[in-house]
Amino acid sequence: MALLYNSPLSIIITLNTFYIISDIMYKQQYIVGDFMNKLQENISLTKLGGLNNSNYLVTLQNSKYVLRIPSRDNTNNFYNENEILNIIRPFNISPNILYHNKDTGVLLSEFKESTKINIEFYNSPLFINGLISTLKKLHSLKCNNYFNPFEVINKNINFLIESSFDFNHDINLLVENLTSLEDKLTKEFHYGLCHNDLNISNILYNKDSIYLIDFEFTAMGDIFFDLATLSWFLNDDMRNELIKRYFGYSSKDLKEKLEGYLFVVKLWNATWSFIKSINSNSNYDYRLGGNMILDDLITSL
Repeated sequence: MALLYNSPLSIIITLNTFYIISDIMYKQQYIVGDFMNKLQENISLTKLGGLNNSNYLVTLQNSKYVLRIPSRDNTNNFYNENEILNIIRPFNISPNILYHNKDTGVLLSEFKESTKINIEFYNSPLFINGLISTLKKLHSLKCNNYFNPFEVINKNINFLIESSFDFNHDINLLVENLTSLEDKLTKEFHYGLCHNDLNISNILYNKDSIYLIDFEFTAMGDIFFDLATLSWFLNDDMRNELIKRYFGYSSKDLKEKLEGYLFVVKLWNATWSFIKSINSNSNYDYRLGGNMILDDLITSL
């Protein structure tokens, strides 16, 4: 998936070497210093953020790219992600992908300078309008994989129980509410290709255009999972505005469905965080993050 057709030959040759070394770096978990020694003088590398992956800003002959190298405990299906990247390629939904290894998940994309999205801008009509425009393009597409959040959450909880995980909360109460919501929320389906991980770090705002990144969880499902994820940090007025601008109108049923799916999104994030706290070597406190979400959910019941 290396697509630098319009680039000078020297860049293509250098990047082809870069692809190979990137995969070696993933397989052998080289530290950045070792990696830089191998790349010689043409490429500079700057560490960026990331929880589930290591991300780097790559500068090559005055051009900038982003390199993503998954952590060794990242067990996501990169074959599925590869399919998604090919599906969305013509629609300007994400920065141009130059390389993606469907075995390792190593990915190289164009760098898009992104304006920092603070909570005030996040709750603005300008941001919501742009986001909905990009999101509708994604939701109109199709793939062969399906994401059922209710099934995944129950599977996660069963795994945690079998692992003797201490929830510090009444997990049975939360499961009862999830079961009740599943019966209610699946009566009418709004089907589409969903990103399923629309946290703020996966949204880029560049010159009045919005791009999405990291499609590791993308699959067919109810678009309200995406809308609810976006609504997490919206105030009540902007949640209603989100519905109106997406559907062209607002209704009690749509608002109740958004609220119900927000519970589902939060519980999915909490159980994912708890599993990461068991399996990850990261310094990030996934357990604390999961407990903060459960505190919020218990309070809402």
